Amino acid sequence: MTRKTMMIVSLLVSCGLTTPACIEAAGDVQQKEQVISEPTKDLIPGDRLVTGRIVSIRANQIEIDIGNPQNLYVPLRPAKVKGQTFKVGEPIIVTLNDHNAVVDYHHPNERSDHQVVRGKLSTPLTVGLEKAVIETEQGTKTFTVADRAKGKLTAIPVGAEAFFLADETGQLVDAQLASRQALQESADNNKARIKGAHRQVEAVFKGTGRDGMLKIAEHGQEREVPYRPPLNKLDRLQPGQEVVLLMDDQGYVLEIATPNVTPAR
Repeated sequence: MTRKTMMIVSLLVSCGLTTPACIEAAGDVQQKEQVISEPTKDLIPGDRLVTGRIVSIRANQIEIDIGNPQNLYVPLRPAKVKGQTFKVGEPIIVTLNDHNAVVDYHHPNERSDHQVVRGKLSTPLTVGLEKAVIETEQGTKTFTVADRAKGKLTAIPVGAEAFFLADETGQLVDAQLASRQALQESADNNKARIKGAHRQVEAVFKGTGRDGMLKIAEHGQEREVPYRPPLNKLDRLQPGQEVVLLMDDQGYVLEIATPNVTPAR
């Protein structure tokens, strides 16, 4: 039995999954990746399906081993909203977009109720980036925008043909321009915005500043950054704690990931 399999078995034992079938299945699961190059009814080009295994569930995040030196952390809230439950040791498939931001995740072989909508943004996103109005061949459709997709949606120009991905709750969770010409035009007009969308910043949390600001230290330099409320785990962070900030293209913090947050009681 390999060291990795022994670790998986240990996780399964801690969860009560100790049957031979469970242990054998755990050892056989391999990390793999599928890249989507053409739009389907439930995925858009640029999305990647990455298979991994759940290492831990704590506070408001799920830690996943995807075969990289560093594990992947995804927010637990989307699963709660959709009524999904996950356990340590289980396999999981994570959908990442072309900016390496988490779009969604689900159990293997679970039917996807995602919807791909092709159309054009008819107006800029509303204040707070809460709604997107899309003109389609079937008429005008209005969607709310998931927090994790707000940075990506701001990179889509008004009037450009694009694919929009809605999850099971009807929220937009990803978007991608539909043609090479549109991609090039967007790159020319929004180069800086697209480049910075959904970037991860490793820092040390120093506390909260004035309204809507976080104090952090990055490479020894202290600064304040804005965030978009509500921000999960903020009330449980301690000054001096290492964090990974997921930031949109406007420099706002959307999510905070850290394995050291004390779970709520």
